[in-house]
Amino acid sequence: MRCRRQTTAFASLLRAVGAVAMLTTALAGAQKPDDLYLELLKKIKAGDLSIDWRALRLACAKADHCNAKGDGSDLIAMRRANQSHDYKAAVKSAEKLIAAGYPNIEAHAVCATAYQALNEPEKAQLHQSITSALIRSIMNTGDGNTKETAFEVAGTQEEHIVLAVLGLPPFGNQSLISGKPHSFDVIEVEDPKTGNKVSVYFNIDAFYPMKGF
Repeated sequence: MRCRRQTTAFASLLRAVGAVAMLTTALAGAQKPDDLYLELLKKIKAGDLSIDWRALRLACAKADHCNAKGDGSDLIAMRRANQSHDYKAAVKSAEKLIAAGYPNIEAHAVCATAYQALNEPEKAQLHQSITSALIRSIMNTGDGNTKETAFEVAGTQEEHIVLAVLGLPPFGNQSLISGKPHSFDVIEVEDPKTGNKVSVYFNIDAFYPMKGF
């Protein structure tokens, strides 16, 4: 009887060791954010726009070599040039931001407008398609009405873009719900159509604690 118990215990130990070994192998084989980001970026530059744009955004949030918000001075320069209709300067700053972090939605949107004004329709269409794909990859994750249906974002700048897409003010009263298994930003704004206060939930697991967005 004692021998049977020892055999059973040994078998359980072997199963546990095997499970740990499988987990270790799986984790070791998991693709690192930088590798995934560069792999997807390579496909885009080769003309493949059917990539997983959500995966690109989330990989960027974790990758060391991607900053989807970009340098503040470049961002300001792009906005000022775009507002003053200096489209060559706007493109220059926007392309610099895209080089720093490809899933920069605002920079792609500016490129779409600027290249159209510069009579370069193919480039304009490319950036318009990328802008739409990036925004869809966020909007398809939920409706923002509850924590359970929160929009999954890869940076705070995406929160402002989503609010604008919804026809809401891009800024409002922001609060953080930090916890497990998920953390959220909740932004309360006034709906300009109804005058009512609405709260929009964002899942921020991809970048909280923040990497620098």
